[in-house]
Amino acid sequence: MIRLCKPADLAALTAFCGNTLPGCYILSRFSCYGNDYDFCKCYVDETDGVVKTALSVLDGTAVLLTGARTDFEELVLCLPAIGVRVLLCSATAAAKLPFPVLQQKTAFCLQTLLPAADACGAAPMRDVYDLISAAIPGSFPADKDAYLRFLSDFTFRQNRGKARLKAVVENETLCACALTAAESDGAAVLSGVACCADCRGRGFGKTVVSALAHALQQAKKCVHVIALNDSACGFYRTLGFEKEDTIIWLDVK
Repeated sequence: MIRLCKPADLAALTAFCGNTLPGCYILSRFSCYGNDYDFCKCYVDETDGVVKTALSVLDGTAVLLTGARTDFEELVLCLPAIGVRVLLCSATAAAKLPFPVLQQKTAFCLQTLLPAADACGAAPMRDVYDLISAAIPGSFPADKDAYLRFLSDFTFRQNRGKARLKAVVENETLCACALTAAESDGAAVLSGVACCADCRGRGFGKTVVSALAHALQQAKKCVHVIALNDSACGFYRTLGFEKEDTIIWLDVK
């Protein structure tokens, strides 16, 4: 039976999630928000201390991690009932669910050690939001409320050691940035990798990804990323990332 996760479930949940990409999202959200906020909830299907399924729902978008004993029939009934509109999961799980596919992307995992990049540092979060919004169409809405939600979430996670940012700034202009969308004790998911149009071709994208990945590797974390297109797939491969899975977004509503 799928139920809300309890603090006592954390050890079993951590063992189930491991250092996987979906598991990183689930653990990052649960460790930061718990189930104390209406916009973020974590669910498990657990028996005798063994987790069979884990699910994190944030503002109607859910991340699902399944196992050999997942009850997919229950999931089909449960997901709409708890307000899930969009579901992120593996291709294996998606094939067992009856919901239409919205999109699919390739997930990569870093397999080599990347060097530090001392030129990278921090940047104003408003500039980061605007750069990602401009460089990655459809990533962020261009309105104040959406920015404030982004700022609140990133700052909340950052204060708890579950989010970080690397950026290149020249002459007070943000040239490139990369951040973590999720971090657990053993893994992290890179996101928001963007470069200003006027600064492309100068290696800034490689610089920020290398800097961020190096910091994560120094913290003994497995580094994941979801490539948004074929160009991004090639870019991550040149840095030592290797394909690990296909990630599917399902239209639950």
